[in-house]
Amino acid sequence: MSRYDNIKKIQNKKFTSIGTARFPKHEDKNSDILLIATQGDRCDLIAQQYYGTSELWWYIASVNNLSSNNIEAGTQLRVPVSTEQAVLK
Repeated sequence: MSRYDNIKKIQNKKFTSIGTARFPKHEDKNSDILLIATQGDRCDLIAQQYYGTSELWWYIASVNNLSSNNIEAGTQLRVPVSTEQAVLK
């Protein structure tokens, strides 16, 4: 059980809020990469692989409605090719 499992989530048209953090909404695109998570996959490792930095782990978690960095094996993931939507406007 993650320490984030019981944190309140709020969603509206522009962002999702998990606890005190606000994450931008992501519009699915045909260019997004689809993955099936395997044992040991984490958002920070995937962010490092696709974006060259682990600092954007939260963006992958947000896009996939995950409440933590850890990913259960077999989970289908969407990895946006662009991080343009990672910035709240």
